[in-house]
Amino acid sequence: MKSRLEKNKKKINEIDKEKRQKKAKIIIKITSIILVSIFSILCFSMFIGAKYLVVKEVKITNDKLPNSFHGLKIVQFSDLLYPSFNEKDLDNLKNKINELKPDIIVFTGNIKRIDYELTKNDISILSKFFNSLESSMNKYAVYGTNDKNFLDILENSFIILDNKESIIYNKEIENIKIIGFNSNNVDTSKISDGSNYNICLINNPDNINKIKDVCDLTLAGNTLGGEIKIPFYKGLLTNNKYYKDYYKEYNMYISNGIGNNYKVRLFNQPSISLYRLNKY
Repeated sequence: MKSRLEKNKKKINEIDKEKRQKKAKIIIKITSIILVSIFSILCFSMFIGAKYLVVKEVKITNDKLPNSFHGLKIVQFSDLLYPSFNEKDLDNLKNKINELKPDIIVFTGNIKRIDYELTKNDISILSKFFNSLESSMNKYAVYGTNDKNFLDILENSFIILDNKESIIYNKEIENIKIIGFNSNNVDTSKISDGSNYNICLINNPDNINKIKDVCDLTLAGNTLGGEIKIPFYKGLLTNNKYYKDYYKEYNMYISNGIGNNYKVRLFNQPSISLYRLNKY
C-alpha cells in the first residue's frame, strides 16, 4: 500500500515538473518574442523610420485665392535638426523637393538640434543645401525656437520673414501675401491690410491665437508630430498644445518635420508637405 502511494506521489511530482517546464518554455518563448519585437521596432525607428522621406500632398481650396494663383504649388519643409539629417540625407532631400517643381518653397525653422554647435563646415554644407533648392517664384524662411547661424546659412538663398510680409504678384495685378512670424517674439503690428489671400508661416503652432486674425492659411512646424506616434493616440515626444497635422478652425497645417531629437521615428516618418492651392 505504501509503495503504491509513493509511486502515485512520484507520478504526480513528475507531472507537476513537466507542467512547470512547459510553463517556463512558454514564458521564455513569449519573452523572446517581445524582446525581438522591441529590438526590431527600435532598429526600424532608428535606421528606417528616422530617415525614409515621404511627401504629403494636400489640396487647399479657398475662393479668396486670386484667379491667377489657382494651381499654385507650395512645398514646406521644417525642423532639419542637423546633424540628424546628414550631408547625404540633405542631398536626397534636395532632390525630392526639386522634383516637385514648386512655385514657392517655405522653411519653417529649426535648422539644428538644440544641443549641437554648428562648425564652419556644417554652415558651408547647410548653405549649399539651401542654395540648391529651386522654385519658380520665391523661397521663404522663418526663425525656429533655437536658430543660431540662421542668417549665415540662409540670407543669400531665402527671403527671411522676421515678423514681416512679402507680397507676391502674378500677372502684375493680382497678389497674395506671405507673412512670416518669429516664434520667440510674435509681432503683428507691422502687417498691413490689402491682400486678397494671406499665407502665414510660423515655427511654433502654439502661437496661432496671436496671428489667426491675419491668416487665411497657416503653415507651422516645431512638433515633429511627437516623433513617436501611437495609433489612435497623440505623439509622445512633444509638449505642444497643437501637434496634429491639421486644425480646421485655424486652417493650420503642421509639418511633421525632417529631423529628430532622439534619433527615432515611429509611425511618423520625416516628411515634405506639398500644398496645391485652388480657387474652386
